[in-house]
Amino acid sequence: MATKLYDLSNLTGWMSPVWPHVTITGSSAISPDHSLLRAREHNMGIYKGASRRVSIWTGGMHCGTHCDAPLHEKEGGWGAGEIPLEKCYGTGVVVDFRYMKKWDRITAEDFEKAKPKIEEGDIVIINTGWHHWWWKKAYVYHNHYPGLVPSGAEWLVKKKVKAVAGTWGSLDHPLAYHPLGRDYRWRYDEYVKETGKDPAKEFPDYEPCHRILCTNDILAVENAGGDVDQVTGKRCTIAAFPFRLEGSIGHWIRLVAIVEE
Repeated sequence: MATKLYDLSNLTGWMSPVWPHVTITGSSAISPDHSLLRAREHNMGIYKGASRRVSIWTGGMHCGTHCDAPLHEKEGGWGAGEIPLEKCYGTGVVVDFRYMKKWDRITAEDFEKAKPKIEEGDIVIINTGWHHWWWKKAYVYHNHYPGLVPSGAEWLVKKKVKAVAGTWGSLDHPLAYHPLGRDYRWRYDEYVKETGKDPAKEFPDYEPCHRILCTNDILAVENAGGDVDQVTGKRCTIAAFPFRLEGSIGHWIRLVAIVEE
């Protein structure tokens, strides 16, 4: 039996999409579509005909395919470099939620019906299909994805899963950023125009799923993608190791599915 590796990470670099950071000026909000992250290679000089170069990254760690460590929400929780290795590796499932549409909510009922069946101790990869917008339409990627809501997060806690990853811009639903009308006005206005509903009433909390999962020591991975379509619907081995960096609240990971074929 052959072993095949599938990279479920998105390529990240200069001008890759990042979560919209808000600049408030009076009543206006500005959301950049692209990262300030860049790689710089410096020629350190030539010695006997050989050049020596190094790469320097400048930018945040909550970009690209990355984990949010428990410390992100839990006082005294594990930083990314302190997460036990067994939390980052094990049997998992890649569930197919590609039928979902703009602003759909991922609930406990969706996980109950998911195929393959989610078992206790699994690493759960959620394929919404939104990774196809990565590096193509940053606005659609970050503002319209189907997102996790508290009933779904609480279901995962009760199931005692190890980790959760998704092809989404954030672990929480894009409307779960109260007060949305102040910090993400463009998103608020678009939702009201399309639905006639007030997101402040429907989503009255800020990142509740981050809080639910991180405080229960469940590793949370954002911006999964890569070859995820090729393993969707499979039960396989998942690896999601962050770098061992002291005090890091989040860190890039190489998310990998290991399939015996």
